[in-house]
Amino acid sequence: MNAGPLILGAMLGAGVLLVVMGLRMLADRKLDDRARRRGFWPLNGGLILTAVSVYLFMTSGG
Repeated sequence: MNAGPLILGAMLGAGVLLVVMGLRMLADRKLDDRARRRGFWPLNGGLILTAVSVYLFMTSGG
């Protein structure tokens, strides 16, 4: 069994979870502005991780 697709799937899942965590932190009105802005870190990291995973999925197929 090839571990490549499993790793890419885990990367995609982790990226999506980071995006959701970041968006939830940004949308939480109970937090102060400084704490809400910290939500950009997981959001940006998740977007990058998701994009890299999808790119590698597309280029490794075939």
